[in-house]
Amino acid sequence: METNAALLELSPQSPDQDVVAPRPRPGRARPALLAPGHPDPVATPVPVFVVPVGPAAAPHGPGTGLSPDDCAGLNGHSRATLGGAAGRRLRDRLPEQVSAAMAAAGHWELYGTRGLLVVACGDDARRMGFSVESVRPETSPPYTPYEVLTAHEAGLVADCPAAGRDRLVTRFWVRKDAALQAVGHGLSLAPERIEAGFPGDHGTVRVPGFHGGEVLVAVRNFAFSPAYECAVAVPESLALTPAFCYSAG
Repeated sequence: METNAALLELSPQSPDQDVVAPRPRPGRARPALLAPGHPDPVATPVPVFVVPVGPAAAPHGPGTGLSPDDCAGLNGHSRATLGGAAGRRLRDRLPEQVSAAMAAAGHWELYGTRGLLVVACGDDARRMGFSVESVRPETSPPYTPYEVLTAHEAGLVADCPAAGRDRLVTRFWVRKDAALQAVGHGLSLAPERIEAGFPGDHGTVRVPGFHGGEVLVAVRNFAFSPAYECAVAVPESLALTPAFCYSAG
């Protein structure tokens, strides 16, 4: 089946993006960045596919392809919620490499925003957190409400040039969202209660634990396109790393 979705070709350079750090803290050097497709050799790789979706094509009649708006509707779904015929219909609308990986995996998860779908495959994806969000043009109202920010983060945004404020707010948000998912909180914990983490902190987000204390979560931002912000989070106690997959072409 033809599809209007295409597996994104990532740059061979690392797509990691810094988060603004006003005061790097001494004694905590930032760890070396990992290049996509070349995960940390001591960590278990988790296959991750990034799938941009253009205007829906209909080679076999209306509704055959995914539309950009379908991606947002798929956000948060997994093999458990889209099993059977629904899962097969989705796989038929995705690139062959992504479809084959989903069919072979015992578990997969979907994260999406308008025009972009992220697919993480394998049981270890359950123990990671992913978040992707669109960045609005400068002339449009922001997608991400400022209420998700701490007072410290709100100050950083206020000091940021106007043209970059929505991107910075969105970057903070996806870091928090991914970290909360990685520890199983979801949005049961108000995002304004946690700091998004900065390079001087190893990119660590400190999330309150269910039984007291804190869970340290390593969060990395990835730049797939100027139109999006994406973050991947892993509890620091786990040896997992995203392995971004290239198209076979």
